[in-house]
Amino acid sequence: MQTYPINPAGIKLLHDREAFVGHAYPDPYSPLGKALRGAGLWRKYLAAPFAIPASISGLSGAPWTIGWGFTEGVREGDRMTLQEADARLAVELDKIATAVRAACTVPPNENQLAAMVVLAYNIGLGWSGSSKPKGAKDGFRQSSVLKAHNRGDTAAAARAFRLWNKAGGEVSPGLEARRLAESQLYLTPASGPAGAAASPAAPVDDVQTLMPQAVDAERPLTASTINRASVAAGGTAAVATIAETARTVTDIKSSAERLGDWLLPMLLVGIVLLCGYIVWERVKVRREGWS
Repeated sequence: MQTYPINPAGIKLLHDREAFVGHAYPDPYSPLGKALRGAGLWRKYLAAPFAIPASISGLSGAPWTIGWGFTEGVREGDRMTLQEADARLAVELDKIATAVRAACTVPPNENQLAAMVVLAYNIGLGWSGSSKPKGAKDGFRQSSVLKAHNRGDTAAAARAFRLWNKAGGEVSPGLEARRLAESQLYLTPASGPAGAAASPAAPVDDVQTLMPQAVDAERPLTASTINRASVAAGGTAAVATIAETARTVTDIKSSAERLGDWLLPMLLVGIVLLCGYIVWERVKVRREGWS
């Protein structure tokens, strides 16, 4: 039995959600993966690779995947045995577990560690340092899961797993189920030693076989449609207020003169404060791991 750096519960979760496949296959949310699914050929290709129809053979299948969800260095036509996959998994999880521990300013218990390692295995560790390198992708180090964990807010950390549930711009049922299982493991009280041998994998199902490896990062708050809408609405309201106030002042000049010069600035300040409150609420919601 292979020994891993996380507990059996974490390995079982990973096995249950990844499913071992001994040959390279396209990511289910890649252009080629979507085409195979649309043609009803997805399960057939997972069972045994075949010559891809010429009409879709030019589509990208990246990232090509093999074994227990491995993507690095994987090319179409590659093969791997279960023993090779187990050995590679142990090596990769060692690296990820070390990085996850280093990123945690609050030491995780065994279930928290296992859940975060399984998450990072799927979404990547992300970049390190104070500034984002050009072309770098966000990952576990940038996640709201880690931020909430390091604040000691385990409830928010557990909720934040679901912020990583999309691939190719769409919500993935496989990622939804996986994130829920990871968050449940994260919240499970620890009761045993880490690093024990893994239990056997569960049977393969459709949720497993549609497990994307190119996961969309959680949306930054600067890209929030609510935040953008509130700013846009604030600008529109400001313009409308100026126009309406101008018309009103023209129509009832004597009343405007009695009110003085403070009316328009106060209205605009009120609009700006309202928009700021909406953005602050969005930051608060994200901090708590909701959306």
